[in-house]
Amino acid sequence: MSGKCRISDCAAPGVPCHLGCEDYKTCENFIAENSEKKIKKEKNNENKKSNLSWTGEAFTPDEIHQVSSRSTPILIGIVGKADAGKTTFLAMVYTLLLNGKKLKNYSFAGTKTILGWDELHNRLRLKKGEIPFPAPTPVSSNRLYHFALRNEDQHLKDVLFSDASGEVFSNWATNRDDENAESARWIYANSNAFMLFIDCEMLAEQKNFAKREIMLIARQLTHDLKGRLVIAVWSKSDKKGEVLPAMKDALKTELSNLFPRYFEVEISNFLEPGPDELVHKNNLIAIDLLLENIELDTNVDLTLTEISSDDLLINYKGR
Repeated sequence: MSGKCRISDCAAPGVPCHLGCEDYKTCENFIAENSEKKIKKEKNNENKKSNLSWTGEAFTPDEIHQVSSRSTPILIGIVGKADAGKTTFLAMVYTLLLNGKKLKNYSFAGTKTILGWDELHNRLRLKKGEIPFPAPTPVSSNRLYHFALRNEDQHLKDVLFSDASGEVFSNWATNRDDENAESARWIYANSNAFMLFIDCEMLAEQKNFAKREIMLIARQLTHDLKGRLVIAVWSKSDKKGEVLPAMKDALKTELSNLFPRYFEVEISNFLEPGPDELVHKNNLIAIDLLLENIELDTNVDLTLTEISSDDLLINYKGR
């Protein structure tokens, strides 16, 4: 058997074992040739970085060009405090589409982030009353998940969903220039619309403290909103009945007063027997609401109004 010893002073197998082993092959320091090649190959694989332009992983902001080269993508900003259900919502939407559920006016036409979606899906195992939710998003992460969708006219739309840590939104809510809120600033500056997550479980348990955190983020959304749509997503709505009615009403009133274009939807991820509206319908209805209203924004009337002028050149309309 060919190979070599880990001890530099030992020349086995060409000479007797340096440590006196009768059979050098049994020495713990001897590396057989096949094992040596395997170790080198594993090290090379660990250090190798993909040169492919498309890996299937979730995008980072500097990778958006992979879809923006063919269309102007729609970016949905998923906003809310930590553990509000933002990543779980994305996992649920993908799982529902994977299981044959459909959006109202769009059909699924592919994704450039299939491995990223699959990772979310595989962490979401649905059992009645028991869901191992996806791990919290790392604070430094700013992931983007992609859907390619076709409308009824077969026009392709690329849609990106942001997935950043809730901590960065809490930092951003109290200080827009916080050094730890870069991901939140990027999402706010580049999104076409927002989904503001309201954690019903937190509202039930922490009451006014939770309401204050939600409103801090909501008010920060208004500072340069420029008419962009905001949908309030009441997550973990199976717990909404435990929230004080006066608090629910006050929060709804304050949010609707803040945002001229305001919608809300209740979602949950806990399955009940039979068709479950909070799970099977509303997770996708939230996406439908966004796409319908963003599409209205893009349908701009480009018809020129009648121009009246004494200038013959301006008035000339051709023959």
